[in-house]
Amino acid sequence: MGFVFQNGNLLPALTAIDQLRLIHHLNPRRVGGRDAEQLLAEVGMADKAHRRPHQLSGGERQRVGIARALIGGPSLLLADEPTAALDRARSHEVVELLARETKHAGVATVMVTHDTAVLEHCDRVVEMVDGKLSS
Repeated sequence: MGFVFQNGNLLPALTAIDQLRLIHHLNPRRVGGRDAEQLLAEVGMADKAHRRPHQLSGGERQRVGIARALIGGPSLLLADEPTAALDRARSHEVVELLARETKHAGVATVMVTHDTAVLEHCDRVVEMVDGKLSS
């Protein structure tokens, strides 16, 4: 399983590339994982691979967070309000990236969001109203 958090939850002392390398270090035998440099390039962050979280914008931190969530080759990705701290343009950019990368990797993705503007990028939408699910 991979997780994408609201605010990225990146480790402040690690560079963008080291955020991804840490996952391989913690579980080196994981089959199906992806190459850290290539994945950062795929999310448009290759040129900022050696920057720490405080040197990145909110959207850039989210892109690193998405790459970190995908690096281990998960079969399920959970995204908790990945656009909560982003402006409209960055929100669409991040959700498009999330949709593209998870389709490319064949990962089932569940995203929780209040941002109805990004739902156009989703294959299926289930709404919760008064504690009940509806589609």
